[in-house]
Amino acid sequence: MVQVTAGWALFGKRPGSSDDYGVLNSSREPFTKAGFARILRRYGLGTPPAHRTGEGALPWVTISWVGEAPDRHLGMSVEDWTEHRDGSGRPVAFTKYICVPYQEVEAAPVSYGALYRELLRLDLPMDGEPPGGASGGRVTLVPPEYSPADLARDIDRFDRDKVMRTAALLLDGRVDVVHAGEASLQDRLAFLDAVAALLPYGYRADFTGATWATGTADKIRLAFTRRARDGAREVSWRGPAEPARLSQTAEDYLRLLNGLLRRNRDLSWLVGYLAAGGEPRDFGEPAHALRRLADVEWPREVARAAASNAPGAAGEARRLLRGPRLQEIGPADQGRVLACLIRDGRPDDLPLVEERWDQAAATGGTELTEALAQAAAGLLWREDPDGRVSRYASFAARRRFADPFLAGLVRRGEGGRSSRAARALAAELIRDHVDPSDPSWRGSQLLVELDRDHALAAVLLASEHRGRDRTAAWATWLSGRLRDMLPPFTDLLAEREVNGAVFRGLAEGQPEWASALVRVAGRLGRLGLVLPALIGWLGERAEVSPSARDFVTVTMAELQTDDPGGRGASDALLLMSGSSPRFLEDALGRADSGVYQNGFLWAWGNRPRHGRMGTTLVNELTAALRRRPWAGSPERADGVINLARALLAHGPQDWTPLIWVLDPDPPDRELAARPAFSDLRWMLRENQAAHQPVPAGAGAPAPRMASPAPVPVGAPGTAGRLSPDAAIDEVADFYVRAASEAWSSPPTALTSILDAGRTLTAGEAYLVMRRVEDAIAHRYDQAQADRHGLQMAEAIVSGALGGDVAAEFREVLAEFATQEVEHQLRLLETLGRETWEPSERVRTRIEEIRSTLDRVAKQGRGGLFGRRRRSDDG
Repeated sequence: MVQVTAGWALFGKRPGSSDDYGVLNSSREPFTKAGFARILRRYGLGTPPAHRTGEGALPWVTISWVGEAPDRHLGMSVEDWTEHRDGSGRPVAFTKYICVPYQEVEAAPVSYGALYRELLRLDLPMDGEPPGGASGGRVTLVPPEYSPADLARDIDRFDRDKVMRTAALLLDGRVDVVHAGEASLQDRLAFLDAVAALLPYGYRADFTGATWATGTADKIRLAFTRRARDGAREVSWRGPAEPARLSQTAEDYLRLLNGLLRRNRDLSWLVGYLAAGGEPRDFGEPAHALRRLADVEWPREVARAAASNAPGAAGEARRLLRGPRLQEIGPADQGRVLACLIRDGRPDDLPLVEERWDQAAATGGTELTEALAQAAAGLLWREDPDGRVSRYASFAARRRFADPFLAGLVRRGEGGRSSRAARALAAELIRDHVDPSDPSWRGSQLLVELDRDHALAAVLLASEHRGRDRTAAWATWLSGRLRDMLPPFTDLLAEREVNGAVFRGLAEGQPEWASALVRVAGRLGRLGLVLPALIGWLGERAEVSPSARDFVTVTMAELQTDDPGGRGASDALLLMSGSSPRFLEDALGRADSGVYQNGFLWAWGNRPRHGRMGTTLVNELTAALRRRPWAGSPERADGVINLARALLAHGPQDWTPLIWVLDPDPPDRELAARPAFSDLRWMLRENQAAHQPVPAGAGAPAPRMASPAPVPVGAPGTAGRLSPDAAIDEVADFYVRAASEAWSSPPTALTSILDAGRTLTAGEAYLVMRRVEDAIAHRYDQAQADRHGLQMAEAIVSGALGGDVAAEFREVLAEFATQEVEHQLRLLETLGRETWEPSERVRTRIEEIRSTLDRVAKQGRGGLFGRRRRSDDG
């Protein structure tokens, strides 16, 4: 049963009076008496005949509406004779009227027949209020629930084709049913209900009908009449439906009705479906009826689109899953629709996915799991992964299929070719949802996938931060498939030093595992068990290779350790590899800076003596100290002095470059004020005297020069020969020593290298240029170094090392220069990710750089880098 409230009015004249017809009594809401009177006159049907039986006799029932959204009401009146007579002795007719708020019957529809029966039982008084009245004098109605099955039986009883055609005709305008004089009131009202039932329910907010009408009754859309009104379409009560001409919309509507019923759509189901479209509609928009009817097949169309992954299918799948019509398709199609939504990869859909999961998982379990992994992979495996992927992993864990989900997620990771950030997040997801000590995870699908993606497996092991036991559990679990990689981790966990040959094999064949080994050692505070093997591998060649330098830089950048000695050793290793230290500035001012210093000295002492790692550390440490990490902190100043003193006392090494940073002229006030500085100064001067004696008569370091003066390379004191395979650092030192008393011009200095017996390739020439820049920067400043590097590049391009080298050098220089430009631009983009506003000076520089890039790009045919010069181009 549905309970609704209704306003009411009683229209007629008082017995024995000579008054005109009018409203005798009414509820106080939702209209006044005058308002009710206007409504009843608006929908007047004409003067009833005097006869009490036969065609056109009372009672007459009128269906109407009044008001505007959201206050629209459905109205119904019944006019019938009473036993009363007026003052002239004429019989009096009373009209009982009710109006129901449309909002109350929108979601819980009622039929016109049900409202009529409720209206009949009302005893509306001429005075006072009806018994059991509601607020505002309104009455309460309790009509039975809408019955599509009963309406479907009436549609067939009145001739299905005729009822369908009448419904379609209503979309074009007024319709009159003629030749129905013998039809009962109940049949006429049932016919009005049947016709309305084949239109979307929302049109009842604009529907008007009458069981009989005389006169024009121009406000009534569907009426029973003796003859058709002007402009109304005619339907005969007797015989089959006439082939009246319909508009295109009405014709399409009728065609869709027939098509649906021919395709075995149940008529009662169709009536129920149309009743669910309750949003108020006016007959002035007939296309809505067509869309609503066409929408009957929509769930099946969505299922077909989902199965073929058609464009836009996810949006329709979302709408279907949110509504009540999912049950109209079979279980397998429900699973496909849900999988289609999941594959769209929107984390905000997960509550809807969870709501529908149990309903669809029985038939679409594997497909749904794969779809979930696919959606999550789209968020994870990208340059900048989306952290909302964790919602998918949590969902899978709650539903107890974390293993196949994570396996599918890893399988889509392109075998470790994704970004480091993506692999780190993937490892975090695995750590959060896998218990390696749980026997149920042995032989998991995920373990098979990790065997195919060693980079991720290594990151997983390296990123564990919950102590030795958890790390050991991961190592044991991974060893079920990755046996060859785990022995050095087993040694580390057993506190045994890692074998150097084993480490070399990992570093050269599986660098991600070598990196993981170092990082695990850092987390466990056991770097001393791994670093000797790492230092030994780096020192196998006279010069650290670029790939080895990258390995150290990346590994130490991701190293996490609470051991200050390990941090010191890590910094020394970075410096010996040609990279900047990571922990230096923070460690200098800490209370445990002595432990950091000990670790630094330990790594320094374990370096191979035959290579150039020592010289590289000197240069890189000098560069790091040039940034004055002690500024504003006496504690850090003491830390710098103590570290430098310890290094100077730790065996023979030329530390002369430190003088230009730690003992400049004039001296640095913050260093000079510390008690141990005088001792450091003495040690620096003693070291310089041992390795680079100052010529007689030379005083303090030479002042910085704005422009170097040329001098022949063969000046006194210059080494005369170079071996054909002399190392790059040796060649760079030769170049600098050749100009120790005054600068030669770069063309002359470069020629002297050739004269000394060392030819250079274009790549070697580039490396020499960079080493010379570093040396000048350490001794003077960066501006001087930049100017000299530019002069060297111009000399090489002009042919100082030969035409072939000049041609290739352009390519080498272009490659490295564009890499550096790209790196610097990424740094600027990083700044721009926040609300950063560049200063005017920075903005001006950016504009100048842009102009330079535009100019360079336009040089030559195809741009500066678009054409390779021939060796005879000069």
